[in-house]
Amino acid sequence: MSTKEQPSQRRSRSEQIADILRDDILRGQYRAGERLPSERDLSSRFDASRGAVREAFKRLEQLGIATIQRGGARVVPIDHCTLDVLGPLLDLNDLPDAKLVDEVLQMVGTLMDMAARMAVEKATDDELEQAQRIIDELLSHSDTSIGRHEHLRRLGSLFIDVADHLVLKLIANGLRTTFMTRMPRFGIQPRFDSDEFRGVAEQLRLALKARSAPEVGVAMRALNRMIREGARTELEAERISEKRISA
Repeated sequence: MSTKEQPSQRRSRSEQIADILRDDILRGQYRAGERLPSERDLSSRFDASRGAVREAFKRLEQLGIATIQRGGARVVPIDHCTLDVLGPLLDLNDLPDAKLVDEVLQMVGTLMDMAARMAVEKATDDELEQAQRIIDELLSHSDTSIGRHEHLRRLGSLFIDVADHLVLKLIANGLRTTFMTRMPRFGIQPRFDSDEFRGVAEQLRLALKARSAPEVGVAMRALNRMIREGARTELEAERISEKRISA
């Protein structure tokens, strides 16, 4: 390998090095507060220039998973990292950690609860009618997993748009990019009891019609509980299936 890399090659190599070190950290190979190997040692390990290793350190720092100090890079506790670390955490194994998935869904539910309550107070009559139409379509697809999730996604997006809260939008966008797009790949499509789901959806529709933010919040929290329970059930089923295949 040439000791002098072109900039594009160095960037590509630095990304590879950063991804490997990131996963090593997330798997606990390096503990919080521990210093990562030196540029020289990592350069030898990856057969790369020290410049590529230095750029990899910078990528880890941007992710919030390491901090660059005099003499090298030191690992930062996971709970001090940015939201960008969520995607790699989910991707560490074939199936994501059930506790992590539940925590994310809990946060998604909190955001959607907030967005829905803000939206019902700000919405025009046309916007409320649009939300109710989505719920009517949702009720007509309550027995179809794919259709149901698509309508829930549309309803959530509408609530966020109408709430018109910049920070809420930014957090929701981050969670959508790092989490929601991964769930179908993992085979996680929470299934609900149809009668219970229809009851909650109808409760939400009536609360929107009455412009009652508290009742909208009650319905949104009930919906989130169903989604979390459905995801736990799906993950457990996937893990059991995975164990049977590997046995």
